[in-house]
Amino acid sequence: MKNIACFDIGGTFIKYGVVNETGKILYKGKFESPKTDCKNTIPRDLIKKIKEMQEKYEIHAVGISTPGNVDSKNGEIIFASDNLPGYTGAKLSESIKNETNLDCYVENDVNAAALGELWLGAGRGKDTFVCIALGTGIGGAIIINNKIYKGIGQGAGEIGHTTIDIHGEKCACGGTGCYERYGSTSALIRNYAALANINVSEINGEEIIDRVKKGESLAVKVYEKFINNVAIGIVNLVHLLDPGIVIIGGGISAQGKPFFDKISSRFKEMVMPSYSNYTKIVQAELRNDAGIIGAAYNALNNENV
Repeated sequence: MKNIACFDIGGTFIKYGVVNETGKILYKGKFESPKTDCKNTIPRDLIKKIKEMQEKYEIHAVGISTPGNVDSKNGEIIFASDNLPGYTGAKLSESIKNETNLDCYVENDVNAAALGELWLGAGRGKDTFVCIALGTGIGGAIIINNKIYKGIGQGAGEIGHTTIDIHGEKCACGGTGCYERYGSTSALIRNYAALANINVSEINGEEIIDRVKKGESLAVKVYEKFINNVAIGIVNLVHLLDPGIVIIGGGISAQGKPFFDKISSRFKEMVMPSYSNYTKIVQAELRNDAGIIGAAYNALNNENV
């Protein structure tokens, strides 16, 4: 049975594991992400960990889930944010192949999570759906006919940078009124802090949700606006792609049924009626394992494995 050494790279930690061809995680752990010269330090650390895993398991290939704009054909990072300093330009597949003689397959983190959901999560049995990751920003992935739709320049799925208010806030991407300025967890926190006249460092999303549950009027007001904004983005996606199912992950999705009932209700109020009867908005199922499972799926479905 084939085993894949998998990595899910994040700004704080790099999760890793060994996943077999049935999707079973045989072994997993995590270590702190490097903070400098990530173009070189991340490949170095991954290679070290691969060699450690090879002492316990027969490894057939490597799969990587990573933030950033990814050239998945060559396994390179085209562009990455400052969360991983100096990561842009990292040649992950080439470095790993040279040191371990293992083929390595690299995919954007939200795309990888969507592949994980397709294989073993909320997308099982569905050949077309959209994944949304609600967190500090908003990430997206589009699955059509069991494959990631990437677009001509491999940039499709930038859901967080679709515009929902042309007269709205400036976004770090250079645009105005982007979805993630209104529908991300960061937006929820920022808006609450502004109205409460506190610093954003004094509150987090979980605390705001607790205050909503307790009926605090300010928290409820901000949360209702947040729900409205999340629903607007989903309506736009459904009108454009008609995917039938929208899978939502990210920390705030852990609220489960109350959150999804509210989102679904608001969505049905906004969407054209013809879509509302069959479009489902559901919670991602794989949680923290989505990245490594998706990375394994990506590797296993490559012809060289």
